[in-house]
Amino acid sequence: MRLFSGLKRSQRAWLIGILAVGLIARVVWMFAMPYFVPLTQQADPQEYNQLAKNLIAGEGYCLKGLSGHFRLLMRERLNEPSARRPPLYPLLLAVVYRIFGERYRAVFLLQCFFDVLTMLAVFALSRRLVGSVSVGLLATGFAAGYLPFFQQNIVLMTENLSMMLTTLSFWAVAEAIATPKVRLFVLSGLLLGAAALTRPESFALAVPLSIVLFFILRAEKIGMRRAALMPALMLLVVCTLLSPWVIRNALVFHRFLPGTTLVGTNMMEGLYIPSQRNVAGLVTSIPPDVISKVDGLTEVQANDILLHEAFKFLWRHPRSWLINAPQKIVNLWLNAADWRERYFLYYPTTNRNHHIQYSFLIPNIVLLIFSAIAVFRYRGRWLLLASPILLALAFFTFSETFSVSVGRHSMKMVPSLMVLAAFGLHRTFIRSFRSPSS
Repeated sequence: MRLFSGLKRSQRAWLIGILAVGLIARVVWMFAMPYFVPLTQQADPQEYNQLAKNLIAGEGYCLKGLSGHFRLLMRERLNEPSARRPPLYPLLLAVVYRIFGERYRAVFLLQCFFDVLTMLAVFALSRRLVGSVSVGLLATGFAAGYLPFFQQNIVLMTENLSMMLTTLSFWAVAEAIATPKVRLFVLSGLLLGAAALTRPESFALAVPLSIVLFFILRAEKIGMRRAALMPALMLLVVCTLLSPWVIRNALVFHRFLPGTTLVGTNMMEGLYIPSQRNVAGLVTSIPPDVISKVDGLTEVQANDILLHEAFKFLWRHPRSWLINAPQKIVNLWLNAADWRERYFLYYPTTNRNHHIQYSFLIPNIVLLIFSAIAVFRYRGRWLLLASPILLALAFFTFSETFSVSVGRHSMKMVPSLMVLAAFGLHRTFIRSFRSPSS
């Protein structure tokens, strides 16, 4: 677990300088950028904000007092306990509000510091994967200057926290593979579990990740028993961290619910393409007859019906999923599936800021190209260490084809992509310039 160890003074200066410039630029952006999303314009920030306020007021984990945009949410049921959103981010907001009051700038500033931790994780992950300080500094520079990261700091959304925890978990997993110690697998489980409490899809990743880790450890000549126990320990830690949320939901809703009651809505909107239409930048694609079925029901009952309807539609119309999956993947990674209506992460762009779209599109094209070069051209042990990242990239990309796919959903994986791209760029250009014969 090395960060500054073995660094020359000049390398430390470069790293500290990149981190400082990245932080200062984010703080300046936070105060200067007028385009942050007001709570009245999107459901997610409204709900996170209301959950945090209700926790502070002693109302419990519910959406009492929510106003504005309702997404299959009955006003008369707002006082009931909710599981629409995972708990970690609302709890974080509640802590900030308790200390500073309901000051969004305090949250945004904290999220800027989370970005710094993400940059440190990118540097540490680069060093562990490829053993190169130059690649680490290059990847950290990518993270410091990536404009969409600036934007996600100034909204009340989970992407910033999820990105930090996901990147840290990949660093911990890479360390655990390189040095198979119990504490590293426990740390990996803690970080992955915290990520799952921020965005539930990370919990779904934990099982295939544990299986892949077993085969990686066997490839590293680790004994059968230890290779099985270490990933199992990581998975146990993830489940333990999730257990309070699962137990609470079991007591409140009388069923096993490790995720949220929003899964059905997201899948129905993501799969039922024929009625898809844009309303003020929000995609609505649930047919009226399904909406009538869930009218007045509890969150859990509505979620069950929506999940059933989503899978029924998928079963009856698999061709629809096959046709639309490529477009969703393009939208996920390039935020550019439909150039007639440009979007930038969180809100529809206007003539005043549509150019920001290219700060997402162009860098991501470069990152994807050089990541592919790194993976398919350069072999070595680093690829074994990077296997969990490649699994997560494939897993999250595939899962988005069943849901509402937007550019911001890729944010948690972009820092890891930067590590791969930095290695590919460094090997392709920088090293070739230094050693023409190599």
